Amino acid sequence: MQLRMSAKQRLLSLLIALPLLIHLLLLIVHPGGLSTHPVSASIHRRLSSQPSSNQHQQSDLSHLLSLATGPPQDQPHQSPFRVLFIVTTLSEYDKGTRGTVHGADRLKDLVLPILLDGVSSMIERGWHVDVYLICGFSSLSPERRQMIQDALPQNVGLEVWEDAIPFYYEKKFNQQLKREDALLEIAPHGLSRQHRYVVRDKLLEYDFFTAFEDDMRIMADHVVNFLEMSVEIDKLIAQAESSPDRKVYVENPVKDQRTKRGKSMDKATVGNDVIQDPLTVEELRRLWPGFVRTEVLDRRIDNHPLLNGDYITKNYKWKSEVPPLYNYETEYGPIDPNICCNVPSGRERTPSNPTKNDLLLWETDISAMGIRHYPGSIGWAAAMTVEDKADIGSYWSGEGRVYHNVDPDMKRPRRVNSLIGQQAGWMASRSQILYFDQHACPGGFLPPFDGEEWYNDSLQTRNGAVEFWSGGYQLFGRCSFNRILSLDPKRFSRQMLYHGSNNKQRTLSMGKFVRFVDFMGQLYRVKERAIESLGGGD
Repeated sequence: MQLRMSAKQRLLSLLIALPLLIHLLLLIVHPGGLSTHPVSASIHRRLSSQPSSNQHQQSDLSHLLSLATGPPQDQPHQSPFRVLFIVTTLSEYDKGTRGTVHGADRLKDLVLPILLDGVSSMIERGWHVDVYLICGFSSLSPERRQMIQDALPQNVGLEVWEDAIPFYYEKKFNQQLKREDALLEIAPHGLSRQHRYVVRDKLLEYDFFTAFEDDMRIMADHVVNFLEMSVEIDKLIAQAESSPDRKVYVENPVKDQRTKRGKSMDKATVGNDVIQDPLTVEELRRLWPGFVRTEVLDRRIDNHPLLNGDYITKNYKWKSEVPPLYNYETEYGPIDPNICCNVPSGRERTPSNPTKNDLLLWETDISAMGIRHYPGSIGWAAAMTVEDKADIGSYWSGEGRVYHNVDPDMKRPRRVNSLIGQQAGWMASRSQILYFDQHACPGGFLPPFDGEEWYNDSLQTRNGAVEFWSGGYQLFGRCSFNRILSLDPKRFSRQMLYHGSNNKQRTLSMGKFVRFVDFMGQLYRVKERAIESLGGGD
């Protein structure tokens, strides 16, 4: 039986849809989007304040990059770079699982210090930043809220969504209730979805959004590098759109003497030997600056398994099959640990003064990576895992049966959970979010999450668990984006995100870990093999 909407319900639906409709109309007149008035520096800005409607400036990626990297905007008539810093936290106090101490003050000792690091780095650049805290626990006391507000830099707004875990009816795969007498129950995995409602509500008020899990250290350098790479991709798209064949080419490519090319081994439209092929407009639109999580080797831990013997330097996975090349440090410089991980001393969970040799990778390994020479200033970059049918192509590290001595039947990893490179969040500009929602992502990126693409219920497990929403699995799965990591160590250092809990090294097996200096060396070995393969030899 169909239920008719009441007049009140129709009005509510119209009010929900109105902000996006207005924004779309404004985009027609001002394609770059909107900028808003800065608010007086003498007060904390209200997150709910409406953006000004009489000062519209283009907010395309190039404009945002100029705002983000320019001198601080001190004049009241100038538009600042406005960032909404969203953090989702499940627990105020640790539960004693996953290498944590039961009852430890997670909010005060972990979440708040990392949050302050990121926000302060942005304020120092003259950005206007507000914080939105989404809490899975029932309430945040006035005293604890004041603790956060007092710690934040002056003029940083704070809004808190308490008790944000949604409710749902658990269903079978065919969308029937699992039990006829099923009751409404909480959906803890749905907490990671809630930031999408915040983004939708605040979409017109900010230029840029970061939405990450509560223990991720997101710094201004990460945002600037993301914008720089996004601008470079945007330029390539414009270049391809204006070319007769709608493609863009690598300048001065190595002569390709191969007489035959590899074929797809799955649903990809290309083989695993793509090195410097031209890119179409459609392929470029699927290119995306990625991130990868890191931890700092904690040498304060007694009998640390990674420090017993020489495992971490000599026995990491795939070392024999893909031995690292370290000459990249001489030519391009080393990885810089200070960008992601140089935290102040005195913090219990995060060691201070890390070196490049202390940075650990566990979310993926070289077997899942590809290498490609991209046009323009992007240059050589690593390609992370992606759905086979969405792959725009790269030279896989396993090309030429590199791994066949270990696994004769090994195929290129696609959606293998242990190799997908979960990044615990995402960042994007307003225009990029609108592109996600209206073009790239089936079913949309913002609520309401209804319709066939969501099986009429976005909280069912077939739509993904926590990582689907927070880890970007939607973006790099359903939405078909191809993540890349620059092989320039200076840029690569700005694509590494510190996992501030620093607890994976306490709870995962040693075989999961490799140092980033070695991982980068392996990527350069794959690059060398890719270039050699262009000679056409066996």
